[in-house]
Amino acid sequence: MVKLIGILSVMAACILAGYMESRKLGARVRELEAFYSFLCLTREEIRYSRLPVERIIEKHGKSQKFLALCTEYCHKGESFPQAWKHGMDDGLLTTGLNRQDIEYIRDFGLGFGASDTEGQLAHCQMYIGFISNALTHAREEKDKKAKLYFMLGLFGGIAAALLLS
Repeated sequence: MVKLIGILSVMAACILAGYMESRKLGARVRELEAFYSFLCLTREEIRYSRLPVERIIEKHGKSQKFLALCTEYCHKGESFPQAWKHGMDDGLLTTGLNRQDIEYIRDFGLGFGASDTEGQLAHCQMYIGFISNALTHAREEKDKKAKLYFMLGLFGGIAAALLLS
């Protein structure tokens, strides 16, 4: 009986590991889609209303945790670049984003609000292109690998169960 429980536990752990890896790919796509949407809204907000960066993030950044945290840090009196950095440090821990995605987001924040309107529009457009490419790659990766990871976990669990029995 104990052996059966152990075998089932190993199988469950393998299946769960595959499932979690599969979910990370989906989480990355969702985060990139949300940031892409934020960038597009930001570009239009700069073009038509010329609000300060803190207000733009407060208005359009509710869909992502790190943007909401950035707004909170700005309200506490931190400078925008420092608030952006703190928001990223606290809000991007479990998002599934890879190192390149995080660098794009960090670099966007470092240059956001640092130039005139035309410079900000060009800055937003440049990062829309970067995030669009990353999003395309993330979707392709998810389509190719999500089922693979789940199936590897499932069959790895079955193989482990057979070896242990």
